[in-house]
Amino acid sequence: MRKSLLVLVLGLTLVACGKNDADADDRSSTRPTSDVAQGAITVTDVDNGQDRTLARGKKLVVLLPANPSTGYTWGLGELDQNVLRQDGQPDYRPDPNATATPGSGGTAVWTFVGDAQGTAHLTLGYARAWEQGIEPAQKFSLTIKVE
Repeated sequence: MRKSLLVLVLGLTLVACGKNDADADDRSSTRPTSDVAQGAITVTDVDNGQDRTLARGKKLVVLLPANPSTGYTWGLGELDQNVLRQDGQPDYRPDPNATATPGSGGTAVWTFVGDAQGTAHLTLGYARAWEQGIEPAQKFSLTIKVE
């Protein structure tokens, strides 16, 4: 009984510690964050399969719906990092509109920087790390032209 109560309290504490200052984006199920870099191009799940142009030195921010409590996470697939490089580690931001319920979803945030002129194909897959040889449950891709 005590152990269950401790697990419940720790879980609620973790959920309550999450903070996200997101503004609504009517185009997608994800929400861009207010601290996204100025001048960055932001894309969401509705931009899947499209082409984008990015100035050299500018940031590309990818916002995708995610729920790590299911075991699924977005992982980097194809990317020519000589043209478009990953900037830091991916971030996860809980949905600010969801009640403090364990297992509620949020947004995976990936940031990239245009490093050199050229074209890069970016792919991300939503999968469980321990399920080797299985196609991702979802895929996201963009073709980025860095000028």
